[in-house]
Amino acid sequence: MKRYAAGVALLLALAACSSASSSTASGQPSAAPSTPTKTLTLPPVTTRPLSGTLTAELQQSSRDVALNRFQVWITNGLDRQIRPRSIVYVDRLLARPEKAGRLRPIPSGSYRGFTLDLIRPLCGDDEQAAATVTVDYGSDEVTVPVEDETKVTGRWADERCAELAIDRVATLAWSGIEVQGSGEDAIALFRLTATPTGRAGSYTVDTATGTPLYTSADGDFWKIGRRVSGTGKPVTMELPAQPARCDIHAFGSATGGTTFFVNVTIDGQPAQVRIAMSPELTNEAFAYAGEVCGF
Repeated sequence: MKRYAAGVALLLALAACSSASSSTASGQPSAAPSTPTKTLTLPPVTTRPLSGTLTAELQQSSRDVALNRFQVWITNGLDRQIRPRSIVYVDRLLARPEKAGRLRPIPSGSYRGFTLDLIRPLCGDDEQAAATVTVDYGSDEVTVPVEDETKVTGRWADERCAELAIDRVATLAWSGIEVQGSGEDAIALFRLTATPTGRAGSYTVDTATGTPLYTSADGDFWKIGRRVSGTGKPVTMELPAQPARCDIHAFGSATGGTTFFVNVTIDGQPAQVRIAMSPELTNEAFAYAGEVCGF
């Protein structure tokens, strides 16, 4: 691990030196080029007519995913600024109404995002109903439908309900790493273990996909095909892995480098869940990748 950390530090230092080479020896920015650069003239901003009401849509960035939340974006189509006192989101897929955070004014003609926690979903309810958001801004309170083009809460409900169904039968977690070989030819066996709960039921672990940092040593993804019973013995699956990339950018952006998508079949229905390695196993996985990549 020390060798890996030293390699990363060295690569970052080289990047810093490369950046510094663009300045003069005195440390000042280099002179402007002798040839004038082309400039672009932007078209004038078009003014859209105000809708006369509030509209709302759901969005979720990668940061929101990491923080287990999403956002409702409110567009103010009124001819004046509003200052929300409360924003309440209601969705049939979630167990209860959820109050939004980070309240702040919304100027006329603009939009703002307000954070919502991803709370427990309601599983087994197939009835679809439009989500709504109620905005109280002092002088009025309005309830409007919420657009969810990317199915933020639908995807969350599907994944979380699949996790709950798996946990009722047998918990699924990364249990260890074994490195075979040495140097750039080393292969890591990532061990995924299903531990039965003693309850009735079963599921099949079908496949697992790689991450920005790791991939299957045998192909593009792992083909597993193991059945797990809630009343059977623990099942450990070994996934031969290798680094997907060895450049420093892969390591620098590998926040999700040890979180894998695992595809399962539960009661005849396909589902996908994310299974992250513990911090201890993540350290082992990074040390292995650093060794293979020569850091």
